[in-house]
Amino acid sequence: MKNKYPLIEAGKNLFLYRGFTIRKAPRNNIIKCATYLINKRDDSNSYDNYLGRDFALAEAMRTVDHMLKAGGNHAR
Repeated sequence: MKNKYPLIEAGKNLFLYRGFTIRKAPRNNIIKCATYLINKRDDSNSYDNYLGRDFALAEAMRTVDHMLKAGGNHAR
């Protein structure tokens, strides 16, 4: 199924998706694959809230979709 929301590549390791920032973290010796960190600015634009980590960009996008569908504080 094609996603109707665009994924914007803002930098080499930085993506914007539906108001959330997804950053590709470097690989480390313990976890041999890259991870994707999900963040979102708070309403006052002063703090970056860490919301999770996924092992694939598609999983991170799906996590954002689920958070927005479920509602809650970070979905605004």
